[in-house]
Amino acid sequence: MRNLISRLILVLVLPLAADAQVERLVIGQDGLDWRESSQDLLGLDDSVTIGSLQPFELDPLINIGVGPKTEKGQSTNILGYVWGSDSPTADRRVPGRQMPPPASVEDKTAWVYGSWGSASTIDGDVDQPTHSWVVNGYTFDLGLVVPLNRVVFFPPERGRGAAGPYLGLLFRDLFPRQYVVSGSLNPQEFLFSDPSNDFNQLLSSDLSHDEQVADARFPTQFLRFTRVRFPEPGFVAEVEFYGEGFLPETSYTSQLLDMGEPVNFGRLQYDFEVYRSSGSGGEPALAPDAPVQIAIEVRSGRDETPLVYHIIDELRREIVAAFEDWDKAPRKLDRGFPGQQGAVEDDLANWSFWSVPHYTAGEGIRVPDGRQFIQLRASITSEEVFAFGRLNSLSIEYSPLLANPLVGEVALVEDPHPTGGVAEVPLGEPVMLTYDVRADFSSETQTGFNAIRLQTPEAADLQRFEMGEPLVIVEPDSVTVNDQELVVHFPSHPVNRTSNQPVRLTFATQVFNYITVFEGEAFQIGGENLPQSIDGGDATSLVSTDGLQVFTPLQRLEVLAGVDLGARVLTPNGDGVHDELEVSFTLQGIEAAVVDVSIYDLGGRLVRRLVDGEMRSEGRYRDVWDEMGDRGLVAPGLYLARVSVDTDLGTFEQTQSMAVAY
Repeated sequence: MRNLISRLILVLVLPLAADAQVERLVIGQDGLDWRESSQDLLGLDDSVTIGSLQPFELDPLINIGVGPKTEKGQSTNILGYVWGSDSPTADRRVPGRQMPPPASVEDKTAWVYGSWGSASTIDGDVDQPTHSWVVNGYTFDLGLVVPLNRVVFFPPERGRGAAGPYLGLLFRDLFPRQYVVSGSLNPQEFLFSDPSNDFNQLLSSDLSHDEQVADARFPTQFLRFTRVRFPEPGFVAEVEFYGEGFLPETSYTSQLLDMGEPVNFGRLQYDFEVYRSSGSGGEPALAPDAPVQIAIEVRSGRDETPLVYHIIDELRREIVAAFEDWDKAPRKLDRGFPGQQGAVEDDLANWSFWSVPHYTAGEGIRVPDGRQFIQLRASITSEEVFAFGRLNSLSIEYSPLLANPLVGEVALVEDPHPTGGVAEVPLGEPVMLTYDVRADFSSETQTGFNAIRLQTPEAADLQRFEMGEPLVIVEPDSVTVNDQELVVHFPSHPVNRTSNQPVRLTFATQVFNYITVFEGEAFQIGGENLPQSIDGGDATSLVSTDGLQVFTPLQRLEVLAGVDLGARVLTPNGDGVHDELEVSFTLQGIEAAVVDVSIYDLGGRLVRRLVDGEMRSEGRYRDVWDEMGDRGLVAPGLYLARVSVDTDLGTFEQTQSMAVAY
């Protein structure tokens, strides 16, 4: 399939302009086929609309638990996922209890465990009892979250008991006389809860059941795990599941897409529409306000697999092996023997991690450039049963490399060769850093660059710009400083095949997290090619960090720091001096926190809320109070300014006092 995709790329790339070298790879409408290009379509349906993907819609009359048998005769659910059952891994806390492996939840495998004969509950055979003896209940993982509203179970229509008190009695008369149906979205309940107890969500119960067919109905709700418990045991032939609406959590994962050669990646575009249906089988209508979201992640790599495979050698060591050899090897047992399969690990040397999710079309792809392979993963989520998203197309921009390789290295000015190659910096304090960039050229098509853009934690102060060997101060053509960006233009001294010089930027900034990566990219001003990200590496012998990150020792980490009110006496008389209060503070070591900034009087009464539950990440912030309360200017006196930060690590607060005088 990879070769097929490679050939299709040559046909389906679309130039963005007649004279530009930027091209676009398209998946979906007017591009690669969704199914042919996919590694996995989890809960998505490509048969409803031509060239589009949307979540699978449940038919309320079709059993979710039974799908077509595989070629090996395995039972599947309605989406074709194979059922697993009765794992040999026992839970030692409950003697005799069989449990599924935790990996079953992670890889979305449908699973059933419980009384003997659990595999027969979902095999579609309504005449065969699950076991020759009465059963106490079963626990199910449907494999993914579904909008569920019915669980049906019943005894075999034919057959008689063969032993004990059931000898000669009809199975159909020996159905469970009591049942409790419960549900959950929590994998821990499915994996570790005692099967004699119910899940937290009670769906239906009947302790005086007197009909052969139990049809437990409840309001439609999103569930993945269900437990059917029989306080009074009986014979069961099948357990069926029904629902209505669209699957609320679905995803598309592409195969590894071969770009043919290392390239630079640009923007990610997608055509995504949100719909709402009036009910099962209803005609959907556009509903942009519906609570539906798409998130797209990307990763890039240098080779044909993001995994590293190992085989056990004669000394019982794990050595790297080709996938074909690993796949042919027998599975590892106990300690492992020579020739058996070893571990499978992520290839961190040649593949990037999945990027942070993209929630908006047109954003720059956040993966390393200079890679030949790319993979995409799109997840669609909905909070309503009959609301869903339709993905019409995905596309990524790409263009030839500017250089190959292009590496950078950051270090403290006063410590270019730190112990262990780790650049340690103080948190929230000014630091002076060097940023070295080195380029090489492996092809005549690589045109070089004449500008560099760095991402910085706050507005940086460029001290000097140097080029050459040895480094010499060069006056850049222009410098642009934004809140978290430093851009240096040097078209008068371009870096290319004929004039390839090392580059160094020296600048002052502050860091607010215990790991800060100074991402950068090189580009051509007004050029036809996309910018190229700078990889961490050995850019110069003058420093020895070989990377773009700096660290702060964890013991120095303080989430809320540097709270400052500026002037402690405010005089709002209109002369422009101390007319306003500036509440400044720094957030460190967090990705997101709920922030409140409020003014109180000495009696603890709220005077003014400057920031009300706003989500903020690490950085330096400044909020202004104009001495106004709910009824106008406040009276002279003492007041308190409180900054509160609510994080996963806990709530952090600081309060300082100030005076208002007229």
